[in-house]
Amino acid sequence: MLRKALPLLALCMLLFLGVACADAPFSVSLPETVRGYTPGEIRIASPAAGEAELKLYDLLDNLWLTRRERITAGENRLPWDGLGENAERLFAGPYRFEAVLRAEDGTEYTAAAKFSISGTTPSLVYALPSSGTLYLDKSEKWFTECFVSAECSVVMEVWDGKGKKVFSKEAKIVNPDGESVGWSGALQGKKQISPGDYTVIFRSKPNPDYQASFPLRVEETNPLSREVKETGPVVPERGMSDGEIWEIMRKPSVVINAKGSRLRFNLYAAPRSARVAGTLCAATQALEVLGFDGDWAHVAAWNHQDGKKVDGYILTRQLTVVTVNGSYGILIDKRDQTLTVYENGKRIGTVPVSTGKPVPGDPWRETPAGAFLTDVHFGSSFVQDEYRYEYPLRYDGLNFIHSVGYTRQGRVRDYSKNLPLLGQKASHGCVRVSPFIGEESPVNMYWLWLRMPYHTRVIILDD
Repeated sequence: MLRKALPLLALCMLLFLGVACADAPFSVSLPETVRGYTPGEIRIASPAAGEAELKLYDLLDNLWLTRRERITAGENRLPWDGLGENAERLFAGPYRFEAVLRAEDGTEYTAAAKFSISGTTPSLVYALPSSGTLYLDKSEKWFTECFVSAECSVVMEVWDGKGKKVFSKEAKIVNPDGESVGWSGALQGKKQISPGDYTVIFRSKPNPDYQASFPLRVEETNPLSREVKETGPVVPERGMSDGEIWEIMRKPSVVINAKGSRLRFNLYAAPRSARVAGTLCAATQALEVLGFDGDWAHVAAWNHQDGKKVDGYILTRQLTVVTVNGSYGILIDKRDQTLTVYENGKRIGTVPVSTGKPVPGDPWRETPAGAFLTDVHFGSSFVQDEYRYEYPLRYDGLNFIHSVGYTRQGRVRDYSKNLPLLGQKASHGCVRVSPFIGEESPVNMYWLWLRMPYHTRVIILDD
C-alpha cells in the first residue's frame, strides 16, 4: 500500500476560483488547474469555526472524494494532492468541490469552487511484493509489482533492523500496465544478504514523497513441502464463523503446476480414462484433494465450462503446493451478490457485486465458485464491447474482479448503465465492483487493486 510523506513546502498559488468577497463570507478556492500526486492546497475563507464537509464531483455528479475537516474562523489551508478516495488517480477534466460549513452556533454555510485536473505527476502508485518471505535457495521467485502514474524510474532500498541500508537498485518502469522488479537476495559481487528481518522501501525518483514500504523476511530455505496430500475443504460453508473462514483462507493451495493461469487442463472421470469430467484452471485454482489412486489424484473443483462442481482425476505429478500471500482475503457470495474483505481474520467491509449471468448457449458466462489465488496485476483497464473496465485483478484465467464498466461522456466516465445492476448477476463471468465508496464500507475497486498482492486468496461461494 502506498504511503505519502508530504513535506512542508511554501506553495505559491497565483490563480484561484471562488475567492471570498463581502457578500460571500464563506468561500472555497483552488488553483484553476490541479495535478494528481502534486502537493497543493484547498483554501477556505470562513466566517466562523466549525465542521466543514467537502465533496468532489465530476460533471456527471459522480462523487470521488469526501473530506470532513475542523476549520477556524478566517483563512484555512487544507493540503490536497489532487487524488480521490484511497489516493485514487482522477481523470483529467473539470471538477467541482461543494462545501458545507456547520458553525458552532448552528449556522450553516455553503460554497462551491470549479477547477480542472490536468493529469498526474509521475509517481509510484503501488509496490506489492509477491511474498513476505524471500528464500535464498530460489525455490520461489520473489518480485515486487510496481505501478506508476506515468513513465519514471523507481528506487528499491533494503534496510536492516539496525537502520542500515544494505542494498539498493533502480528500475525504469515504462510499461503503462506496470512491471515487476525482481530480486534474488544477491548483493555486490557474489555475496548474498544474510537471513533475517528487513524493511523494503520503494519510491519514484521524480516524486520521492510517495513511497511504499513493507517488511521482508529472508530465509535460507523454503520449509513448505511440495508434497501433495489430502486437503480437506477449500471452500467454507455458509454459517461458519469468521475464524473458521479465515482458517480455510490461509490454507496452502494445491494447484495445477503450469506457467500461466489462462491454461486449462482436463479432469478425467477415472484414472487412465479418456472421458473428460471437466476443465480446470492452472496455477491459481485451488483443488480439494480427496484421495489418490496410484499416480492419480482424486480432486474436486468447479468446472470452467458451466460453473458446476465436478470431481475427477488428474496425474499427481501435474500438481504442486503454493502458499497464500498477504494479510487480506476476499469472500464473494454468488447467492447474495456481495464481496467481503478480510484483514488478518476480521471483516473490514462488504460491498455489492455483479457476477456472471449465463445466457442460453453461453453457460461459460457463469462465474465458477471455488478457491483461487490472484495472479500478477493485469494492468489498469481493458475494453470489452462498448465498455471500459478499470483496475482488473485476475484470479482465474480470463475471469477478473474489476470495476463496473463505463462509457465516455466527453471527459467524464458514465457508469449509469452498469452501476444500478450491482447486487444482481449481470457480467460475462467476471466480478464487478463499484468504483465509489459507500457509507458503510471503505472498500471500492481501486481500494482492492491498490492493496491485493500476488497470490491473495479469493473464495467464491456457489449459489
